[in-house]
Amino acid sequence: MIYSYDGTFFGYLSAVFDAWHDGLAQVEDICPDSRLGLAFSEQCFVPADDGKVRSILDALLAQCGPKPCHYLYYAFLAEEEGRGLALLQYLRRAFRYKHEFLHHLSEEPIWTVRQWARRTGNERHKLLGLARFRELSDGMLYCQLQPTCCVVPVMAPHFVRRFPAERWVLHDTGRSLGVYYDGRQPVVVTIPRATAAPDLSADEEAIEGVWQDYYRTIAIPSRRNEALCRSYMPKKYWSFLIEMK
Repeated sequence: MIYSYDGTFFGYLSAVFDAWHDGLAQVEDICPDSRLGLAFSEQCFVPADDGKVRSILDALLAQCGPKPCHYLYYAFLAEEEGRGLALLQYLRRAFRYKHEFLHHLSEEPIWTVRQWARRTGNERHKLLGLARFRELSDGMLYCQLQPTCCVVPVMAPHFVRRFPAERWVLHDTGRSLGVYYDGRQPVVVTIPRATAAPDLSADEEAIEGVWQDYYRTIAIPSRRNEALCRSYMPKKYWSFLIEMK
């Protein structure tokens, strides 16, 4: 049996709940609905269900503590190939070891998930310092990113604390995903691919022009060291830096 879901974390946990209830021995895979490709396997789509999600997370928190919950969510956001079964094996061990879980971090399923979670956490940390908000013509702050892991949802709480009175959007352009904050509550939204550049305010365009002039003026061509720049900030992030435009 292949269990499919809508691609979200809540959808995944809902599929895990049904797979566990039906019997784990017959689970072939748990994957997003968009990735189904095996024609000769029985398939079951499981819609996201808050009750099923709460049952798993409450049990995991009560029996194992907060750390396994953190690893599970961040590892899911790493979007690694084969994460459906890998995270399921991780959950089975977490519930087996309960509060002794942290004594078994070297076991392969737990170690793999922990590494995925660390990759997500590291990218989140880098992008919190790299994110550049630009003021749009309507006064809203807009930030474009294209991360490897799906880190925009876990970056949002930082900016809620940082800009509590502003309207802003964090836009993951590669996934057409964003977090919109209206000054009261952040909401995950779908953002269609744009065909035109953002409509910037006059002040923003002036400030960007001044910053680019400053960046060019202080640069010493003979001291340019792209290898050193890449060691601090991978080149895949440069396309959204104002000074690189």
